[in-house]
Amino acid sequence: MPGETDRGVVPGVDIKETDIVFDCPHCGKSLAIDYRGAGLVIECSDCGNDVQVPIPDGVELADIDSSVEEQEARILNLRRSLHAAEGRIVALETSLETVSARDDEARRLRAAGQFREGAFLEKASTMREQLQEALAQLDAIMAISLQPDDSTEDDLGSVASVTD
Repeated sequence: MPGETDRGVVPGVDIKETDIVFDCPHCGKSLAIDYRGAGLVIECSDCGNDVQVPIPDGVELADIDSSVEEQEARILNLRRSLHAAEGRIVALETSLETVSARDDEARRLRAAGQFREGAFLEKASTMREQLQEALAQLDAIMAISLQPDDSTEDDLGSVASVTD
């Protein structure tokens, strides 16, 4: 990359003698962290993957003791982070309640629509049955009206004989 040295460290970045310099195993980016970060899992600034900071040879975690002031500063930072996280939790819970309420309303409307659709389909089915019955009755009437009537022929025959 332009502006990097042969070690992969960007010029102008202050790396102290006590910093741990290592490469991201995922993307190869050269990373540097204070020695007190040994053993921590951090996010790579390039690829975003989690990377465990190596513990230098010959160093024990117990050797990396911090002063009371540093511990107090860490506690204050942790409290700030916790407060921010709690605020985010409240916001997410509120969003969840809103989404749940909208989902419940959508389900209620869908169920009501299905009920109306079911009632409509039932009414349409009843009407279809009634129409089929009416068509069957009409077919029967048509069949009867198209049949020759024996009494009519007799009447015509007698008329014919009268005229003879």
